[in-house]
Amino acid sequence: MKHAFIFGTSIFLSSRNTLTVKDGEKKTEFLRVLSFYNHQKGSADHLLSIDANITDTSGAVIRISANRLEEGPADIHIETEPHRVWVFKKGHHEPLLDVYQLNEHEFHGLSSHILNEIEAQHPDAVVSIKGDFKVSGVHFFIENEKMFVNSNGFANGVENAHDGVILTPGEAADY
Repeated sequence: MKHAFIFGTSIFLSSRNTLTVKDGEKKTEFLRVLSFYNHQKGSADHLLSIDANITDTSGAVIRISANRLEEGPADIHIETEPHRVWVFKKGHHEPLLDVYQLNEHEFHGLSSHILNEIEAQHPDAVVSIKGDFKVSGVHFFIENEKMFVNSNGFANGVENAHDGVILTPGEAADY
């Protein structure tokens, strides 16, 4: 199986279902897709389910296991739909983390280079990641148009991530 992970206008294609940050020699897995949404005829659908280990921007630990908050401040809550998982902090409209599996009818709204990769590589699942969170002190701010890792902006990138999706706070030219 091949999966596509979209961060802003960058796409990573990988057979692995994990997202990792690498800062120097230290690697930290921060998101694992346990199951992708898949409609089942005649039985229960498979729902999007994740494990995540992040912190909010003030450093409070948030640990999610199978879409349930296992550890975190009292003002953190999780909302789910069959193809989406949001992590919210009370009083904030924008989620700390938004993991959304797109259906094929939504692909036409994506940037042309992302759409070209999806059409060429036929991933089994296309997942958009957005949010404003930290992993091992590395700050991620991901919106529709751009991904910032610490103060470096990344856009319009395409990477075949054979070793899994590994994000770095390095120079923007790394992507």
